[in-house]
Amino acid sequence: MEEQTKRLHPIKIPLDLGKLLKGNIFFIIILYLFNFGSEKMYMKILQIAFLIYLAWRVLAIILKWYTYKYQIKEGTIHITSGLISKSYQSIPLHKVQNVHRRTTVFHRIFKLTSLTFETGTSGDEGSVPFEVISQKEAERLERTHSSKHDSIMDAQVAEEKIAADLEPSMEKTIHFTPTKRDVLKASFTSLSFLALIPVLATLYNTLDDFIDLRNAEGYAEKAMESWWIITIAITALICIAVTFGIVSTFVKYGKYEISSDQERIHITKGVLDETTFSIQKEKVQAVEITQSIMKRMLGLAEVKLISAGSTGDEGLDTNVLYPFLSIERAYAMIEEILPAYKVERAMEPLSKQAFKIRMLRPSVFWLLTTAAISFFDIALWYLSLILLVLIFTLRILDFKSSRYLLNGEFVQFKSGSLETSLFITKRSKVIQIEVRRSKLQKVFGLASIETINRSKPVHHTTIHDVPAEYADDFYAWYIGRTQAIQTE
Repeated sequence: MEEQTKRLHPIKIPLDLGKLLKGNIFFIIILYLFNFGSEKMYMKILQIAFLIYLAWRVLAIILKWYTYKYQIKEGTIHITSGLISKSYQSIPLHKVQNVHRRTTVFHRIFKLTSLTFETGTSGDEGSVPFEVISQKEAERLERTHSSKHDSIMDAQVAEEKIAADLEPSMEKTIHFTPTKRDVLKASFTSLSFLALIPVLATLYNTLDDFIDLRNAEGYAEKAMESWWIITIAITALICIAVTFGIVSTFVKYGKYEISSDQERIHITKGVLDETTFSIQKEKVQAVEITQSIMKRMLGLAEVKLISAGSTGDEGLDTNVLYPFLSIERAYAMIEEILPAYKVERAMEPLSKQAFKIRMLRPSVFWLLTTAAISFFDIALWYLSLILLVLIFTLRILDFKSSRYLLNGEFVQFKSGSLETSLFITKRSKVIQIEVRRSKLQKVFGLASIETINRSKPVHHTTIHDVPAEYADDFYAWYIGRTQAIQTE
């Protein structure tokens, strides 16, 4: 029996109507609140035209929900939409790279969720969103994707068979859940308590519209003449800022879980707005470990999984493992969740020739800035000197942190000054390399090498000023990929 076509949940209609109202609230206030009962002809025309526009948009929202249908048949998702102009979309399930589920507060109230299948292609086949569906339907779609069945079968029998087949492989191993100490450390490392400053500024401006705060400032100045009032005020402000930072961090990272099964990696986060990201292990193109200055001081790191598919809303950082892992735990977790990957601590540093070329390489930015200072105000010459010192300091830091290594099937690059990045990928996941040598690099026997991995957008990783001999080995290493290339 063929699976019936289905629609998204009807709650999508009021959700889209809410978005329509939110997007046009400014025009509604101007036309119907500030100009209510206006006798001006042009205003009446605008009000009527806007009502017609709203009515058309409401009808379009209803028709869009009614005509949008989906069906999974023979291992392919078939989507049809449109009333007058029909649109058809077919995406094989085996092309799905990532599965992204997001449950907002709105979804949670009605026991719904949103699900997105992300592929490694661009255009209409780049993603398959199911914006408003039930939790049960989302689980069914995920199971159907994981099962990779290509034959047509009765829906009820298929669900029973899928559940039976997947029961052993769906057992998850939980690798990390944050403790209270982790949340506290994350709140200070992320500087989330500083977010209170714009909140207080907004609150001040809002109150100033209703209360004359200038007179209040005079009373505050008199009160601040007392040292004990100043002490209490500063202590209270610090407590409020710290509490705000801890609460905001807990809302974002409190309910966090990194787990995996035999085939997939799962990342769940969010207390109010819950996000779940799932990616097949074989689809991971590379791993990137980044550390800011503060994270290096505290021994923390962020691990990012680079995959061929898009990860939905980039602002959510869905493909980032917990961004405040201890560096030791970060290295260990990579090998736990990705047994095919190996991370080597010992890497080759850059040579003395690389240090010389970095000190001699001219800075176009410094030259332009110095020329501008000389032209406009020569008295600011010291700014040029400060900029030069800063540039050379960053170059020295980058030189000290830069490392490289060829380790069998793997290549590792590390670079960065204020923020360092360690990049790890397999030869079979690299789609293109580039070896470049400038005239200055030829003099010092150096080269720049670059790897390109499939991602969205395409991921480029470059390390500069490695020995020319290593560049030759790197090129030969890549040419040997014909023995281990993977077709996806």
